[in-house]
Amino acid sequence: MSAAEQPAVANSGQWVHADLFGASLEPWARLSLGEGGTPLEPAPGLGRALGVSDLWLKREDGPPTGSHKARSLGLLVSELRQRRASQAVISSSGNAAVAAASYCTPAGIRLLSLVSPRTPEVKLRALLRRPQLVVVTETPVALLHHAVESWGMADLRGSTNPLAAGAYRGIAAELAQQGAWDAVFVFCNSGATALGLHQGFTRLLGITGRPQIHPVEATPGGELTRPWYPRGQHYPASGVGHLGTKRSRLAPTVRRAVRESGGRGWRVDRPQMEGVLQIAQSAGLTTSWEGLAALSAASQHARQGGGGRTVVLLTGASAQLDLRPAERPGELAPAAADAFELDRLLESAGFTPTSGAR
Repeated sequence: MSAAEQPAVANSGQWVHADLFGASLEPWARLSLGEGGTPLEPAPGLGRALGVSDLWLKREDGPPTGSHKARSLGLLVSELRQRRASQAVISSSGNAAVAAASYCTPAGIRLLSLVSPRTPEVKLRALLRRPQLVVVTETPVALLHHAVESWGMADLRGSTNPLAAGAYRGIAAELAQQGAWDAVFVFCNSGATALGLHQGFTRLLGITGRPQIHPVEATPGGELTRPWYPRGQHYPASGVGHLGTKRSRLAPTVRRAVRESGGRGWRVDRPQMEGVLQIAQSAGLTTSWEGLAALSAASQHARQGGGGRTVVLLTGASAQLDLRPAERPGELAPAAADAFELDRLLESAGFTPTSGAR
């Protein structure tokens, strides 16, 4: 039996909730690096400072990869493992690629990560510590399509893979085991996390027992939060990096789920996040800008009359507060300006077109 075929830990970590995931995976295919079962912490002091009467923090910002993306990529890569896939690709601002590389390596799957030159250096260096190919490019999505169409690679993006939301149902399961909730706040990129939470709570608690789901974006915001903000109004860029995504295939489904839950979308600007940063640090909490945005939205919700038992998902490690890009990212990882240059890099790295591609 090869290393890639060694049995994984089938019923640990998030896999205790495998019946919620919407994927039938054999025990041998299930990869676990210790994701899932994350701490839930009461935060009464921080809650008082933010005006949130009953605040709890779901700590998705720790091991194994420093973000909640470990849940989704653990599931997606396990599904590729069961299909005996050999190559995959992802375009990412950092966290998803780190998680994908962390699971593809023990699965024996070659991974191509396509990242922008504006990716924060702390995330780029974390990704480069994994033994997979990282390529810096101004057109990551276009080159991802080329890798899928011409090389036959599996697409691991959460916005396009129908299984991506399934793993986040495990967060709902963990929260449901710890009592009733009125509102859940989470920073969103594609919206898969918010969708998975809603699906998980609905399945476990039904329509009347599920909490409100509140997706959060940094200004200027995107499709996920658009219905809750006037059209044509200008929202200044947050100035804290490329958080979130302007477009997502999941957006209509996510917005419908948010409305069904009784929640709403939120946009948070830089001054709001910086204000929460000071409050959080005074309370002894450090987390990423994504977590600060979610805390800010919860505070706004409370000031507008929202109340009850509130949980905020902290989805990125505190090291990610440093959003400075590398001065010369091309010296840290190879760069590709077009498909021709990417093909040369893939060939040099030992990738091969799968049957039917190219």
